Amino acid sequence: MTIGNSNLLGIARDLSSPSPEAREEASERICDWVHSFDRREVRVVAALLSSAVVVEPERDCRESELNALSELTASGLVEAEDLAPLRELRRDLLTEPDAEHYDYLVNEYF
Repeated sequence: MTIGNSNLLGIARDLSSPSPEAREEASERICDWVHSFDRREVRVVAALLSSAVVVEPERDCRESELNALSELTASGLVEAEDLAPLRELRRDLLTEPDAEHYDYLVNEYF
């Protein structure tokens, strides 16, 4: 399946929005659509989410973004290089739920 370029760009726009609500909604939309992405879309979204997580100032948004990344990995289409920005994330600054998602991703891909 595919979500199409228009929806893909909408996710990119919302993940980079100054609005925490828009960023969290984008993460939730990704989870809802996880089985609708094709290979290219999964990799683009994973790369965007990985970058977003590293710079995310809001705890709730970061947890949603990490959760969406974990959901995407279930597709089997995510590559380690898509998650490379996560190497910049400091685990010691994460909340426990964030750290659990982070540990899963790091153990699976690095």
